[in-house]
Amino acid sequence: MKQAFLKAPFMVEIRDVELKAPGADEVVLDIKACGVCGSDVNAAQASAAYHPFGHELAGIVEAVGSHVTNVHVGDRVAMESSSYCGDCPACRNGHVELCDHKYVPPYEGFAEKIVVNARALVPIRSLSFEEGAIIEPFGVAMDLVEVADIQLGDEVVVYGAGPIALLAVRLARLKGAGHITVLAHAHSQKRIELAYDYGADEVLFTDQVSVPEVLKGRNIQRVLVTTPPSTVPEAVSIASFGGVISVIGIAKTPEESKCTLDINYMHFHRLQLRFSHATPALFFPLCIDLIERGLVDVGKLITHRFTLEDMQQAMSAVRDDKQTVGKVLMVRE
Repeated sequence: MKQAFLKAPFMVEIRDVELKAPGADEVVLDIKACGVCGSDVNAAQASAAYHPFGHELAGIVEAVGSHVTNVHVGDRVAMESSSYCGDCPACRNGHVELCDHKYVPPYEGFAEKIVVNARALVPIRSLSFEEGAIIEPFGVAMDLVEVADIQLGDEVVVYGAGPIALLAVRLARLKGAGHITVLAHAHSQKRIELAYDYGADEVLFTDQVSVPEVLKGRNIQRVLVTTPPSTVPEAVSIASFGGVISVIGIAKTPEESKCTLDINYMHFHRLQLRFSHATPALFFPLCIDLIERGLVDVGKLITHRFTLEDMQQAMSAVRDDKQTVGKVLMVRE
């Protein structure tokens, strides 16, 4: 079968590889759609060696192992990027989000097929495969918003306008946020348009204005950060007394993962810095419900579609097309 491999700087190689036979608890999944994640973009800038990639995927179950009962041949499913075990102390105490024995499937979604443990698969019901491929980042956005604990009427600021940030905007609106401000670059025309479509009240251009100056005096109770760690100190500075800063943004390198915070300032302003880490992946059924009920239109995020053979062009589009890129998918017939 064919599979894509990635290394820096944004180099993609398509190889013929042998698909292993599924074990008793595994299935063969015929991949129909897979999304490019921000972590793939980071790898495209930092990885020294070629490696498989892709974890936002949906497809059709082609074969099942002898012990598999939760899915069947022909089922249309999405894959969790990690799944809680159900047996560790955290899981048995009702805190599956703290599972320390997670199953992590191979991140090899940019391929024709994948062999994966059946427990990572969730039926997508009436959703299209493209919508199914958005469920994983949708769940990440859900985790970010849940960690922030947005209350009715809260003023919310969202750092970034990537797919996760945009989905978080929509969820914040559904949660009853009173005012939502998105911080984006002025060149991100499509994402700015999507921010308003999903419920933002305003978009500030971080490359044109001083965010702290523009937001000075506002009562900002919740700040959602999907941008690199270097933006966290500013996010802390704009939060109001008692505010919550929820962070998902990660760095490309260990050096870029560091920032300096004024702990006295945070203490005396009663601020809470909370980190979202959507592993194990949760909320797939809820995300599917919201899409099916028409409350979140994830399809409008998708702006670019490529075949597996054209993954080099896909990664180049993510890097170069800042004006029109929303979500980039690989799709297969």
